[in-house]
Amino acid sequence: MSLDLERHLVAKANEAFQPLTANFELTPVCNFNCEMCFIRMSRHETEAYGGIQSADRWIAIASQLQQMGTLFILLTGGEPMLHPEFDRIYTTLRSMGFIMTLNTNGTMITEKMCRETFKEKPRRMNVTLYGTNPDTYERLTHNRNGFEQTMRGLRLLRDYDIDTKINLSMLQINGEEYDQLMAIADELGFPVVSNSYMTPDRRKTCATPCHTLEARLSPQEAARLDNLFHRYKQAGEYPTYARNAVFKAEEGTPSDEGVTLSCRAGRSSMWIDWQHHITPCVMMEAPFVDLATGEAHSVTTPEALRRGMVDISDIHTPVSSQIVSGDIAAAWQWLVHECLQLPSIDDCKGCRLKHICQVCYAAAIHEKQQYGSLGYLCKMAEGSLEYLKQPH
Repeated sequence: MSLDLERHLVAKANEAFQPLTANFELTPVCNFNCEMCFIRMSRHETEAYGGIQSADRWIAIASQLQQMGTLFILLTGGEPMLHPEFDRIYTTLRSMGFIMTLNTNGTMITEKMCRETFKEKPRRMNVTLYGTNPDTYERLTHNRNGFEQTMRGLRLLRDYDIDTKINLSMLQINGEEYDQLMAIADELGFPVVSNSYMTPDRRKTCATPCHTLEARLSPQEAARLDNLFHRYKQAGEYPTYARNAVFKAEEGTPSDEGVTLSCRAGRSSMWIDWQHHITPCVMMEAPFVDLATGEAHSVTTPEALRRGMVDISDIHTPVSSQIVSGDIAAAWQWLVHECLQLPSIDDCKGCRLKHICQVCYAAAIHEKQQYGSLGYLCKMAEGSLEYLKQPH
């Protein structure tokens, strides 16, 4: 599918509030224990919350989504390939005609999987590369063998000509390896996306300590690495990009809007977590619908949410009898309605830097919960402006 066609489909789906994309979080279980992860649970912890859902249940959900016009499905986790029925889930959904993408740490990829499971290839494999050596992997993921396993998986994907993208999650632990990480991606011939901002999110079900606040980069260093990626991505167009961004920041009209849920979440995309709760995105635990019970949960009072004074999963339960258990279409309609009611977060009003800022609705909520303000994101945006001003 061409990029232009995909953009057209997304635009039409956004207008129609059609769930073009669904993200299936197959399991929170992972063979890594990353410093910044807000999802990971052990098998024992997962069982204590009722356990993961069977392949039959995921396939049943996909069948309903197919009738609703969903075209794209992302399989993710945790590590999705640790789901005991992963092969069946992937091959069945692929045979149903869905365009499949996978998020993975790459350690579980085998030659047999490339040859058989992915005989009908996914649209893309997104593989996160956390470092350039076993020492970094041990410190960041707490799995020393992860580096060699990931590199082996990446080489298999290359050898079997499976479209792959490398994702970089930059923290203090691996920040000095940025150039080396980019060099690995270039050597393998894979495109790369670098993320220097880590949201301070943490799910209530996640019993594993999350150290995002301690592990993430300073806002100034995050801005520097973000700028390096823009230089890489824009290549020869970077000088024009930088000049336009600086001009808009210094001469443009300040934003008169707060932060709203303005992305695809709850408009043309949904997240279905491992417990079969439908939410707008991975970073928003509410509003949500529990497919097993049909119970629908709203975010707490708009004013409290606007101030960021409550946990986004501190929720109340409205009348839920209108939603039949397992009815994805009804759950989606309810979710869309709730997302449209979410109030704006007004901290960004009057800002000239929103076009170079990493802020989104969920990130704003979590930053305010942790710090009481969006100060980290503001400092990161200010740093980005300074780097954009530097000689090209």
